[in-house]
Amino acid sequence: MSGADINKIRVEGEKLILLEDALGWDKARQMAVDHKAKAFNSLFNLLSKPNPDDIEVIYEERRFEAFWHIVGTSSFEYKRRNRYQVPVSQEVIDLEALGQDFKIGTNRTFTLESIEHCKENYREELMIDANTDKAGDFSKYLKSPHRLIRSTDELNKDGTPIVYLETRATTLVREVLAKLVKPIKADEIMQEDIFISELSLYFYPVYTFELHWKTKDKKSTIAFDGVTTEVNLKAAKITDTLRESFTNDDLFEFSKEIAQNIIPGGGLAMMLGKKAFEMSKKK
Repeated sequence: MSGADINKIRVEGEKLILLEDALGWDKARQMAVDHKAKAFNSLFNLLSKPNPDDIEVIYEERRFEAFWHIVGTSSFEYKRRNRYQVPVSQEVIDLEALGQDFKIGTNRTFTLESIEHCKENYREELMIDANTDKAGDFSKYLKSPHRLIRSTDELNKDGTPIVYLETRATTLVREVLAKLVKPIKADEIMQEDIFISELSLYFYPVYTFELHWKTKDKKSTIAFDGVTTEVNLKAAKITDTLRESFTNDDLFEFSKEIAQNIIPGGGLAMMLGKKAFEMSKKK
């Protein structure tokens, strides 16, 4: 079996999930103060350690980053004909079995024809950084407190930006399906089931601070994970692109691809922003 009928593929579990913010601005700002000196740690700074009083926060930002969690399973039940070469003792010249007479060949075996009833099950799971299109271990988030959201509008209604979503769900679903659809040697396929049981886009808050070491005129950027409170002392430099919200126009283009491609019903598309929903209704 080299392919699958698209109508037999079920896609469910389309969810937008917001992970609970365990940090908040007050704690995040205090952590930024506590990490002032560490933000400039380097081999050079071993001889010139900064005084925290000489470091000031010149920019702060709370934004949402995201990752995809996709789980798929496949099950194939089928029958196939097969022949078994059964060995016998040296003295056997023929035998009766299953109501049949079998002659013994020169290789001291007899051939038993059969119909095999087979079943194969597979599972594939992907966790991909939606902002960088790279695989990552996001399992630490899966058991964190969270809630479902109806739309991404709930995320940026207060102006909090969403980092641009680089990875498309359709690409990831195809990747999972390619692994779930296995070549099968079968004479009769009795049942085949290909199921995307989870297609979730998780959003988590990140607090980012740009620091300025005034006496050395050096800058450094640090970030704190709003869910795990982990610190990233090598955070990416804040750019204008990063500061921009992932607008409804972007969301619609993103969701339109989902709705028009492999995802039956495009349920996820309806969650990706108010404009996407309104334009879908017009269509």
